[in-house]
Amino acid sequence: MQGVEESHLNAVIAVILEAAFAFWESTIEEALRPLSRTYGKGDTLGMDAMPEIIIINGLKVYDKFSIVVTEESSPRFADLNDHRLFRTVFICDPTDRSSIIKNAFSTIEQKNLTVAEVIDSPGFKETWEKDSGDPIGITGGCSAVTCIRRGVPIFSVIVNYMVRKLFLACDAGCYAFDIPTTQKKVDFREVTTCGQKIYFNGSVPHNRVKTFTTFMGKKDYWNNFIDSGFMSEDEMNKNLLYKLPGGPSRVLYLSTLQNVTMGFVMANGEKITEWVHWLPFVRFARRECNQSDPALTLFEVYQDRPWTKNNILMSTPPAYSIFKKVRGSNDMIVNVGKFSDYDNPSMIRSTLIVCPADNEWATRVVNQYGYRMICLYSE
Repeated sequence: MQGVEESHLNAVIAVILEAAFAFWESTIEEALRPLSRTYGKGDTLGMDAMPEIIIINGLKVYDKFSIVVTEESSPRFADLNDHRLFRTVFICDPTDRSSIIKNAFSTIEQKNLTVAEVIDSPGFKETWEKDSGDPIGITGGCSAVTCIRRGVPIFSVIVNYMVRKLFLACDAGCYAFDIPTTQKKVDFREVTTCGQKIYFNGSVPHNRVKTFTTFMGKKDYWNNFIDSGFMSEDEMNKNLLYKLPGGPSRVLYLSTLQNVTMGFVMANGEKITEWVHWLPFVRFARRECNQSDPALTLFEVYQDRPWTKNNILMSTPPAYSIFKKVRGSNDMIVNVGKFSDYDNPSMIRSTLIVCPADNEWATRVVNQYGYRMICLYSE
């Protein structure tokens, strides 16, 4: 990594771990405390606000000129068209699957227990997997930060709160790192030296190429999926393995951390804070048997008459997409200049498919419908 990129990454690792330890050390009552009158949107809880405040403040101390985008609190971008003028943008999902965490914690009678005491208690992980999906290393509630530098997604850091693991995607590869139980300084070098290398599945069996997971929790998302034309409703009902997955960690379903091979994962018209963290994995994921070629492929799905949610397009044709071709190349950057069109850029939505690079069925179908392959640019 370049020196400045490693510095950015170490700053993110520091703040996301600080936020995680604050969450683990808080009581269940504090985590579930409603904050709608004092912070964020109407359904904000302590578990949402606490990590976000720590992450935003920490990144601003590190670089006051950077822009930090989150769902609860997001800046208004200046109206600039050149993506290179946005030097550093951090996009953050401080607490993903907070509604699932809330349901799990609401059954705890002793609300004065700390979050750490609860997640470490006998049977918690088994109950989580039974009620909220398995494996917990992927389905557990998490926090995620992705850095976009001059339009290029350079790394993602995801912390799974439920299993105390940090996941990293950067140009050194993809890693899983066991977070120490006591708070201490952790940096990029330690993660890549002591962490476990994550690889991604290849050679998807023919009977698994259509299996997938995406969010189908509300009617809007069902409509968006069906109208994408990617598969029929009958095929969807047959092949949808899980309809309420988390956002940032969803890409890990395609890794060797998942015991069952999956054909693809999809962002179903969801907000950017759910799926932007997949982009560095798309850039840097490799198969164990092939370290040279990318293991994953990214496609952007769009419709002639797309659905909207809160007045935002759920699937974006090229003219409205935040993915923009680099002049003189077929490679693309994240056009952060387009963020200025939104009062809150965290509301940007897209419909995206990530699949193993050798999933020929997915590649054929998306080409048949004219969807775009997104080849991410590397400076």
